[in-house]
Amino acid sequence: FFIYDLFRAFWTRVVGLFFREIAERNAHLIPKTGPVMFVVAPHHNQFVDPVILLMHAARRVSYLTAAASMRRKFIGFYGRCLRGIPVERQQDLAKKGVGRIKLEDRYAEPTLITGIDTRFTEQVKAGMKIMLPKDAGQSKVVEVLSDTQLRIAKEMKELSALEVLTQPDGSAYKVVPHIDQDEMYRSVYQRFDNGECVGIFPEGGSHDRTEMLPLKAGVTIMALGATAANPDVGLKIVPTGLNYFHPSKFRSRAVIDFGQPIDVPPELVEKYKRGGSDMREACDEFLQTVSEGLKQVTLNTPDLETLRLIQCGRRLYQPNLHSLTMAQQVELTRRFIKGYDVYRDLPEVKELRERIEDYNMQLRYYGIRDHQVSTMQVGRAEAGALFVWRLVWLVIMGLVALPGTVINTPVFVITGVVSKSKARAALAASTVKVRARDVIATWKILIALVLVPSLYTVYSLLAVLFVRRAPQWALAAISGVSEWSSFRIYAWAWALAAFMSYTALVFGEQAIDIV
Repeated sequence: FFIYDLFRAFWTRVVGLFFREIAERNAHLIPKTGPVMFVVAPHHNQFVDPVILLMHAARRVSYLTAAASMRRKFIGFYGRCLRGIPVERQQDLAKKGVGRIKLEDRYAEPTLITGIDTRFTEQVKAGMKIMLPKDAGQSKVVEVLSDTQLRIAKEMKELSALEVLTQPDGSAYKVVPHIDQDEMYRSVYQRFDNGECVGIFPEGGSHDRTEMLPLKAGVTIMALGATAANPDVGLKIVPTGLNYFHPSKFRSRAVIDFGQPIDVPPELVEKYKRGGSDMREACDEFLQTVSEGLKQVTLNTPDLETLRLIQCGRRLYQPNLHSLTMAQQVELTRRFIKGYDVYRDLPEVKELRERIEDYNMQLRYYGIRDHQVSTMQVGRAEAGALFVWRLVWLVIMGLVALPGTVINTPVFVITGVVSKSKARAALAASTVKVRARDVIATWKILIALVLVPSLYTVYSLLAVLFVRRAPQWALAAISGVSEWSSFRIYAWAWALAAFMSYTALVFGEQAIDIV
């Protein structure tokens, strides 16, 4: 585990630098011994989410990781060092189908798919799946009848599927090969038998929606299957919620919340062992239990406007005796969401919503933030003194932070441009992302890991070149440096660049707090 601990320490330091604060709630609920499955949602920050759990779980956690990511050179290297368990996803193996498909008679033959210029006998085999664009629908192929006809296991009843399949020119489609996950399940069961911890993101992929995606059944198959294979395994399921304040922004905040551990019910294990419909019912029932556990530690709203309404209401709430910690703010927001879901149709709640929306509109009109309102309720003399003090202190901190800001400007620009480009690519390839902000923080961190050391190296080499080539009068202010060795100049220049960056970070945050 030496390599694991080494890379875990490295990544937790890196992600800890990206965020200004990461608070945790209820970490004491995590079992100290025995196998644990951390079920984590929502998956809002791609490769950053697993590291945040590593920072606060106080136990070694291995993750189920997309095999496509494990095959990537950089991500795969770190994934293997952190003992990741590869899992194939059908969307990663899907290939574009030749031609187009349609339903000739949705009422008489709802499972008979007809192809237009297709080559089913070459491209499709029984057991594979056909998948419609934008996740409109999918079904398993049970028989290939000819190059232009095949039969699926069950009809696609989704409105979105019927809409594209009944068009005269049919629909594009993808072919998904049969995926054997037995090896993955055996790896997971072995980890549990060894008393280890496994982390899983049951939504299946990262996204930036305000509500959780439907959970995949794999989490229940692992829990019930591991207990069925070893009744004495003693597996615990720990629902884990990740809540971010601006997840894609540098030096933002996050909260990780651990829920009450869930035992695997013996009666569902027995039902699972019987297979068939009993097995499916056991998985569905336990999946509902896990889903309810996750809802207790996550924020879920039907749309962005509702989330903004709740967050504004939480900010307007003013406790009498003390200010709220970040973890308390998340818990209060969660309770507000629950209350709003129940009482949203009451006249007084509707009136409150209108007043909050009007308040937000006035804030936008005057160009101010919510936290600035209270400071405006002061007299002219007090306001003038406050303005002068803040202006002076802002100028001082700005001057201190300026050098570090200037030398890191290329990092800010390049990471911003590249991460947004990656977000656009991820959005185009996804059917669930809204703006693909879930990939931005990951790319910012990965690019900065390469760019920052490279940039500081260039600055240090330029410093060596300057000392060696500059005339004596230019070195008068730093007399004695010209006698240093090139390596010593390089090392001091590198350390100075790092120190200036850290100073800019600290003083810049204080300036933002004042503003």
